[in-house]
Amino acid sequence: MQFGAELPLPTRILVATSNLMIEQWPLLLGIVILAAVGIRIYVRSDSGRYKWHKHLLRLPLVGKVINQATLARFARLFALVHSAGIPIVTGLSVVGRGLGNEFIQERVLSRRDGIERGESLSRTAVSTGIFDHLVIQMLHVGEESGATDDLLQDVAEYYDTEVDYSVEKLSSSVGPLLTVALAGLVFLLAAGIFLPMWDLAKVALH
Repeated sequence: MQFGAELPLPTRILVATSNLMIEQWPLLLGIVILAAVGIRIYVRSDSGRYKWHKHLLRLPLVGKVINQATLARFARLFALVHSAGIPIVTGLSVVGRGLGNEFIQERVLSRRDGIERGESLSRTAVSTGIFDHLVIQMLHVGEESGATDDLLQDVAEYYDTEVDYSVEKLSSSVGPLLTVALAGLVFLLAAGIFLPMWDLAKVALH
């Protein structure tokens, strides 16, 4: 500034961001494109897809919804293959590959050895570490009563309802978050513009 005063921090941030976007936009665009291509290639690889699907389940807000939807799909698919008389080991292979999540698929398929050793389905489900108490309890009751198919269908319907509720709740949560983010951006812009004017006025008065 002409008066020798330093520009406020919000103004310096705005100026630096503007200069960067104007002077280095080809480089920034290239970085974005390379990052997008790199992420796409990584996610399409076996190890990358496995890790991506694993992290999806841990994402805030949406991770719970994805997990509930996957549990609903597992319960419905396993009820179908079980009611069709398909052996449990074969059924787990079919269901695991139809879940659409590499991490959960690996955990499901890894339990086939336990079934072949004579362990119960509910016990092997516990060892996967991906099923909650409701699924495990229903599997246990189904094994005792012989009504596994019907109970898993009930589980699938329950999780479908939970997914609908979670999606509705997620939609209502996004609005306030966007409002806060927009308010913060407006505040930064306003501070960057008006603080120098305020400082200039104070210097002029003195």
